[in-house]
Amino acid sequence: MMYALALPVLMFAIGLAIDYTHAAQVRTQLNAAADAAVLAALTPGMMQQSNATAQTAAQNMFNGQIAGITSLAAGDTTVTVTVANPTGTTLVRNVTVAYSAQNTNIFAGILGAPTFTLKGSSSASASVAANIDFYMLLDNSPSMALPATQAGIAQMESLTAQQENGVGCAFACHQASLNNCDTEGNSCVKTSNGKTTYSAPTVTETCTVCTNSSCNTTYTFSNAQCGTTQGTQIDNYQVARNNNITLRLDDLSTGVTNLMSDAYTTQQNTASTPPVYRFAAYSMDSSWQVGMSSSNSYNQLMALTTNYVSGWQSASPNFTVMEYYSNNVPCANSGCTSALTGVNNDFATNYDNAFSTMNTLMPNPGQGTNVKGDTPQEVLFLVTDGVEDENTTTCSEPLQGGNRCQAPVNPTLCTTIKNRGIRIAILYTDYYQVTADWWYNNYVAPFQSSIATELEACASPGLFYDAGLDASNLGGALQTLFNTVVQTAHLTN
Repeated sequence: MMYALALPVLMFAIGLAIDYTHAAQVRTQLNAAADAAVLAALTPGMMQQSNATAQTAAQNMFNGQIAGITSLAAGDTTVTVTVANPTGTTLVRNVTVAYSAQNTNIFAGILGAPTFTLKGSSSASASVAANIDFYMLLDNSPSMALPATQAGIAQMESLTAQQENGVGCAFACHQASLNNCDTEGNSCVKTSNGKTTYSAPTVTETCTVCTNSSCNTTYTFSNAQCGTTQGTQIDNYQVARNNNITLRLDDLSTGVTNLMSDAYTTQQNTASTPPVYRFAAYSMDSSWQVGMSSSNSYNQLMALTTNYVSGWQSASPNFTVMEYYSNNVPCANSGCTSALTGVNNDFATNYDNAFSTMNTLMPNPGQGTNVKGDTPQEVLFLVTDGVEDENTTTCSEPLQGGNRCQAPVNPTLCTTIKNRGIRIAILYTDYYQVTADWWYNNYVAPFQSSIATELEACASPGLFYDAGLDASNLGGALQTLFNTVVQTAHLTN
């Protein structure tokens, strides 16, 4: 009799267990459908589509996956797909699929529970590499023609011991017109029996020059030149070349060559859809008409291209130090066969014109996706030693009370560019403390400590890198900064 009384209860308990087990199996299927729906919105191909398209794809995937589950109550299954971009760019996408369904019971319905409510959700995120245009602005001012190492500086000073009041000159400045009244004792070189010797010029010539463009004020001075038996006069740039002294410009050019190769490898090894990288390259000032307020303060070395590896191989021979016709007179043409008339200065690094020009050249940035209508991100990649040298009336460090300005870069020059959403990455090639040079001691040393600070303020957050004093590491420093730019591309708003 007790068994007879307990049998209905046992039967209902077994029935409920069967309904619950079946519901658990259905919930597993629903969870799998939610997982599949999330992934459908995050495939490499779908990451190139709009959020609305991704949302529809996830919805359709979920509905297709659950179509074969016959125990779901008709009309009682709802699914919500949320697609969001947490960084403000579709390069990063978060997807959440939440569902609610009613699963039909067999036994529990007798007890007034015809269905069990099943709920669940699935979330995932994905990111894609951004398409980026890199505009490289490379400093080729005379200060970048310092030797790449302290040993090289010492060697240059030894080879030019007749200059700078007997202490020698470390700068490998390039002068097109020699053996004239404005060569400051450039070396005489002579080769005899296979041996090259350097000597100080010994012939003294009295020179008369104008001190202004109208030539109504003149002064005379004595200048040493090379005699007929001393051989040929050469500038300090040729001294460096004759003695295989590696300059900072050389290491920078090599570093850019390595960067192009590394960028291509990074681009091709991206696991998902490879991004599109394009590079353009400009020198800080043109190799002629430098320092003139009316001239373009840049020189295009390589136009924007996806073939940047071969492009830089062709362009790199043109990346050289600026030439002067004589010590203080810029060249009048690219061949440097004559001087500019009415000009007597050696302004060499015009940041005002350079930043203004680059701002004009660079288009407004996009998010860097392949979504129709989107455009690449834009990055200004600046490599410099951070000291301007230009003619301006607004200067924090005017020289001798005049309009010539040597000072750290003014960070406000970068603000206009950054306000457009263009990122600025800066590699600082430390300005050497050439304490044997009187010009450095008088005009650069007073603000030496603030050069890096101002450059970092100019750069976008996290995109400033100090290469240190060893310029031979410029290649590694360029790669580090490039990797930082690429890795943070998805955080751009």
